[in-house]
Amino acid sequence: MLTLAPHPSPNISAAYCAASQRSLETLLNCYCREVAIPEGHASVGLLFGHNDWPLALRCALATGQALHILLPRLDSRVVTAVQHASPTGNYRYLSAAYCKTAGQPWTLLDWHALACLVIRDLAAKHDQPFNEELLAQIEDSVHVTTAILEAPWSTGIPADPLQAYLDSEQSLTYGHPFHPAPKSRQGFTAEDLRRYSPELRGGFALHYFAVQRDAVHQQSTLDQECTAIVAAQAPQGLVTNDDFFLIPAHPWQARWLLERPLIADAMRDGRVRHLGAQGELYYPTSSVRTLYQAGNPYFYKFSLHVRLTNCVRKNAVYELEGALQVNRIMGRLIPELRALFPGTAIMEEPAFLSVDLKANDAERNREVSEGFGLILRRSFDADNLQPGAVPLLAGALFGNHVLGEARMAALLRQVSEREGLAPEAAAERWFSRYVQQVMYPVLHCYFAHGVVFEPHLQNVVIGLVDDWPAQVFLRDFEGVKLDRERFPAAALSGISQRARDALLYDRELGWKRIAYCLFVNNFCEAIHQLGTGNPVLQQRLWAQVHRHLQHYHAEHGSLESAARIADLLAGAPFPTKGNLCNRFLKQADRSVAYVSLANPLATAIRNQIC
Repeated sequence: MLTLAPHPSPNISAAYCAASQRSLETLLNCYCREVAIPEGHASVGLLFGHNDWPLALRCALATGQALHILLPRLDSRVVTAVQHASPTGNYRYLSAAYCKTAGQPWTLLDWHALACLVIRDLAAKHDQPFNEELLAQIEDSVHVTTAILEAPWSTGIPADPLQAYLDSEQSLTYGHPFHPAPKSRQGFTAEDLRRYSPELRGGFALHYFAVQRDAVHQQSTLDQECTAIVAAQAPQGLVTNDDFFLIPAHPWQARWLLERPLIADAMRDGRVRHLGAQGELYYPTSSVRTLYQAGNPYFYKFSLHVRLTNCVRKNAVYELEGALQVNRIMGRLIPELRALFPGTAIMEEPAFLSVDLKANDAERNREVSEGFGLILRRSFDADNLQPGAVPLLAGALFGNHVLGEARMAALLRQVSEREGLAPEAAAERWFSRYVQQVMYPVLHCYFAHGVVFEPHLQNVVIGLVDDWPAQVFLRDFEGVKLDRERFPAAALSGISQRARDALLYDRELGWKRIAYCLFVNNFCEAIHQLGTGNPVLQQRLWAQVHRHLQHYHAEHGSLESAARIADLLAGAPFPTKGNLCNRFLKQADRSVAYVSLANPLATAIRNQIC
């Protein structure tokens, strides 16, 4: 018999209720897309076969349909009301969720009960024990989301372009809609959460260390060394003698570093000095560990030994090397991209630094090297930001639940009124321009050069001019991979074997990575939000993706792209990343399994023709 584990009741608040409901919805999203739909155990339609459905569910179905999810391994079923069926599993939920197990009455599910149900089912599916770690991550995500929702937030977009940008980075209220624990931050205390979470809009000064020059490991593709760039942005008066370099750190990470035995040893013998918090405020962006300061020509991407969703976010030395190698490659490709796709900007990562204390204890030495790892990422300037452009994180507009929906609605309302367009026409035209800006350079980098970008919603910044998409900024070289067939080992001779292993992907895996990020994580969410409650408009938006794929191939295609695009246009399934199963199995992100997801492209174009 299935029993749902009890859990302590927190202080019930509107914020907690909203966070709980959204956690339940994202769990349903994940389970349906990764397990129930592929197994044929999810369907949307009328209530069927039983007369004992909960009354509240019957009432919710006045404006929707029932989503039935069967869990035969547990002899259970879950039902909830959704707005309408979705081939991609992008549902708009209209009710609570209810569970019925054989021999038991209907049970109202909260996030905890559903999480236990899902984890037990995955345990049975994979013949594994119950994953307590995943349950703890989900719980942490609920409490973080609650704290975020308790703070004030606005649907308006600031008038100043760079303030609007920072606001977009700090507005991801709910996080990834297809991750079981999108806001999990294991390692943060409640005070850490208040101080360092981007959604709570705070800023903080960096901590600085003075490190003996021969213990600093750095590389740069610029005329200046990384330490010289950092020193130029450091607070005035914070100087060291010629034997030391200034090394900044995120304040949470500084505390972590000061607890390392090797740092304590180095501070005693004078090779490292902790200078404390210094200077003007920096502001966390959506990744939490990448910081922005107006006027600084670079973002600082720090190590942060906190598990954020899937990974502990540290900059290993091989990742520093890999980012710089990608930067060298992209340096050669950027002129071509600008010529072919003038709205494309690459947020380069031209320098890094770390600390190597050369200790005999390899594990402690690696810990310190990873702990200090810092990547410089180019910020916005007059050379890469078009006049009048407002850069906004795509994730703030799409995949951001009610807040993103409100912001997009406001943008489209302005466009519609100014241009004299019907609302649906404005949405269709806006989305067409968005697809063109994002898709073309990503496909070209892959098909023409074997460079695999990861254009998910948190890696894409869209530049709006008069509210229309006019630019795309692609970022995060940690997520960029290289096609093994295009980049043999000899082409990457300047980096370590570990860095090469991390960078190189087989062609098929590289394509899955792009196809998932572009069509599923990005376009599925955009279409779901722009066309919510309107399946006909959603099909018209998918038809725009179809049209742009055809146009890309006609203008820029090759033999390399022909088969892939033909398959997509014919309706070959999209690959979708299994975040839930990956977390359950405790696998590294590189080992994640992809499952097939319905591709609406062929259906959408047929319906347009009809």
